[in-house]
Amino acid sequence: MVVNKHGSFYMRSGWGTKIIQAVEQDAMIFTPSSEQEAIDNIGLGRVMIKALRYWSDAMGLTHEEKEQGGIRLVPEPIYTSILQHDLYFQRQGSLLLMHRNLALNEENATAWYWMFNEWKQNVITKEAFVEGFHSYLSVNGMKVKKAAVEKEFNCLKNTYVSDAKFDKNSIMDEDTYPFLAPLQILRETEKNTYEKRSLTGREVPLEILIYAIAMDNLADSQQGKQINIDKLMEDKRQIGKYFGMKYSKLLELLVEAENKKYIDLNNNFGNRFIEFNGYNYAGLVEKYYVDKER
Repeated sequence: MVVNKHGSFYMRSGWGTKIIQAVEQDAMIFTPSSEQEAIDNIGLGRVMIKALRYWSDAMGLTHEEKEQGGIRLVPEPIYTSILQHDLYFQRQGSLLLMHRNLALNEENATAWYWMFNEWKQNVITKEAFVEGFHSYLSVNGMKVKKAAVEKEFNCLKNTYVSDAKFDKNSIMDEDTYPFLAPLQILRETEKNTYEKRSLTGREVPLEILIYAIAMDNLADSQQGKQINIDKLMEDKRQIGKYFGMKYSKLLELLVEAENKKYIDLNNNFGNRFIEFNGYNYAGLVEKYYVDKER
């Protein structure tokens, strides 16, 4: 579990692109001894450079490997797909995948995991978050000051919610606008009060949804087993939690997925099940991008 590893710098609109471009230029650019080179090449300050390194790992774009001479950022498969098809993170699916990775990352994005899996409240204030998350950390053996938890709330909130409208023509806005704001998963309902919003079927591309379900239930999907749809809605680390989808909307998408032969649907005495049928689920992300380009 971690708190404030991002140095209070929230993930901003242009930073995903900066991460990929930097790693493509030099996979070891975030090595501490190369700090000045990173500052010069990326054009951000020292603390922001450290934040970029953190976000790259927390969002599952890369993982780190230590080797002689420093630290290498090794691209994950999603990094490669985004590099090839959506370098500027303009696709809804790209942002959903980044949100999913944060929400599942209990180790390195603990506040995101807690917010979208453990905490049952949908109406959120800073005070309630601080009390709840501070208690969660304490129960799990992590002692931190409430001031640190307040900073964590600010960073999480600012990753999703902006105080101003985004002007795509403004370069400055790209470095201040929240990276995940287009998803509207977290939004301000009144001053200093926010809500976790349920995504509609239109907001979650089918291929991204089935990919997420299969990866969240990897052993079952690889072995061609079936899972209860109620599990997807109610269990931690499932799409019902981090996408907040309604049962009826999910079922509509699952029927469409069955029509496309991604899965089979079974009904056993009123209990609905997904049955994995051997489809190449890991390839659905690439299929999503390729289909969008046609």
